[in-house]
Amino acid sequence: MERYCYPSGVLAISGVEGVIEDSCFISGATGSGKSTLLRTFNGMIPDFYGGEFAGRVRVFGEKPSPKIAYFIMQNPAEQVTCLKVEDELIFPAVQLGTSIRDARTDARELAEEMGVAHLLDRMTFELSTGELQIVEILSAMLSGRRVVLMDEPFAHLSRRNVEKLLEILEDTFVIISDHRIEFSERFPERLDFGMRVDELPEIRGDVGDVVFQGSVVLREGELVAVVGDNGAGKTTLLKRVSEEMRRQGIAHGISLQNPSYHLTSRTVLEEVGSGELIRDFGLEELEGRHPQSLSQGQMRRVSLARAFRHDILLLDEPTAGQDVNFRNRLVYLLRKYRKAALIATHDESLAEKCDRVVEL
Repeated sequence: MERYCYPSGVLAISGVEGVIEDSCFISGATGSGKSTLLRTFNGMIPDFYGGEFAGRVRVFGEKPSPKIAYFIMQNPAEQVTCLKVEDELIFPAVQLGTSIRDARTDARELAEEMGVAHLLDRMTFELSTGELQIVEILSAMLSGRRVVLMDEPFAHLSRRNVEKLLEILEDTFVIISDHRIEFSERFPERLDFGMRVDELPEIRGDVGDVVFQGSVVLREGELVAVVGDNGAGKTTLLKRVSEEMRRQGIAHGISLQNPSYHLTSRTVLEEVGSGELIRDFGLEELEGRHPQSLSQGQMRRVSLARAFRHDILLLDEPTAGQDVNFRNRLVYLLRKYRKAALIATHDESLAEKCDRVVEL
């Protein structure tokens, strides 16, 4: 493919050439075009998104189509079609003609293998983001498509669940884009969009007096990581702490897993409200853009920069969809601005850099 521009005029891909013959892991900086490339493999680009497309893409020698390639988006909540988890799992297979009885049998077997059979009778809106991500991945595997495309499938998953998925996916042709490059060696093919790793000075933590005491204790300048398996209650804890802080009249910033839900301004600069934060978060080239026009990873950075208006932060999976540079830079910025932060995360490297770890 020679080139693709979104209808907004943003150049997303240029000069990408090659052949993918086996399961492939795509890495690269946030906003480098990885998600865009995946969308070309099932025809979403240009058929759905429009824009200017130049070049040629073929999947198993055919024109890209969702009948060949199943695409899993970064935000699994945007892909849900059914209320009940079991129905969500079997829906794509039934669409293609599999009997409901056979589809249910296959779904139950796969759920057992993944260790999520206890979710089958739950409602999809009751699941955590990580649990919902697992459901959507299993649904894609049951769909019978020849290739499964996954955009940041590991971002919200615990290491244990990633390891389980990788075992189950061994016989499936998958092409994934992800920033958790520690898993890239598990794939027979790798495609790197390139990224220069920045070196940042280390700022040591300086923990002060207690600024919040409730479900957890948080001190001035302290970074507390909240870890645990998918569905353990990390997001619920952050929401409870936020409610307690509001009752106590404690001002705080919050960045949720789905940043698009709380970005409301017309431009990135208006959303962030600080030229210094725009520069520190690497958003200079985006400051005039509408926040909702950005990639998921870019929206998350805007959401985090917006939360930095406050001295106390509640951050839910802040490094999801972020490249290694920003994963390192986030701790540097938290230390630089002397923030007190409660951070729900599956990012082990982030948790190691925090002052304290709370395991659920």
